Amino acid sequence: MGLLAKVFDILYPEKNICLNCGRKYLFSELRNICDYCLTYIEFTECYCVRCGRETNEGEEICNFCRENTSAFDMARSVGVYDGLLKNLILKLKYEGCQELSEPLVELLAIVFEEFYLSADLDRIVSVPIHNMRLRERGFNQAELLARGLALKTGLPLSTAVKRVKNHPPLYNYAYQERKDLLKDSFFVEKGIFAGENILLVDDIFTTGATASEISKLLKNVAGAKQVLVLTVATARTF
Repeated sequence: MGLLAKVFDILYPEKNICLNCGRKYLFSELRNICDYCLTYIEFTECYCVRCGRETNEGEEICNFCRENTSAFDMARSVGVYDGLLKNLILKLKYEGCQELSEPLVELLAIVFEEFYLSADLDRIVSVPIHNMRLRERGFNQAELLARGLALKTGLPLSTAVKRVKNHPPLYNYAYQERKDLLKDSFFVEKGIFAGENILLVDDIFTTGATASEISKLLKNVAGAKQVLVLTVATARTF
C-alpha cells in the first residue's frame, strides 16, 4: 500500500463508508450516507396539508384528498419515493441491509421535529407485516424504523397491531382494490389505546390505504383519539 493510500485510510476510516454508494467520506450531515448521495433526496416542497403528498404550487389539498376521505388525521413524509430514498428503502427491505434504518431514522426524526413535536403524542405504532413475510424477510422494516424513532423521541413503541391476513404486494393495485384487499387484514385489542394520540410509522406512503385502514382500527377498536402518520417516502403523484 502506497503512502497516499495509507494517509487516505487514516483520514477516511472504514466506519465512514457510505452505505448507498460505498465511497469513503470524512464528514457527512447524515450518519452512514455521504453528502454527495444526500443531494439525491427529493424533498416535497409543495405538499398536501392532509396526506403530505406533493402538490402543484399553491394547492393546499391534493386531488386525491378532495375525492377521498382517510381515517388518519394527518400524514407527512421525508420526501418522494425516488432517488436516494427509494434506493435506501429497497436495500433495507430486499437486501437485508438493516444498518440503513439508522440514517432513515435520522431523517424521520427531522420531519417529526418539524411537524409533530408539539402534537402531544402518547406512543408510536409500527405498521405490521404478516408472520409469513416476517419469516421470509427476517425483520419488519417499519418496526425497525419505529423502534429507532422511539429511542430518539422517548415515546413508547407498541407492536400491538397485528396483520392477520396475508395478500400479494399492493403496488400493482389501485386504491379501491387495495382497500378491498386490506379489509379485516389487521387486529388490535379493544380499548388498548383509549384516548391516546398515536404516531403510525411506515416506510412508504403510496395511496394511504394501509395507513387509513390501520388508523380506522386504532380509532374504532383500540379507542385512539388521533392518528398521525409518518413515513420515509411518499409516492410521486405527477
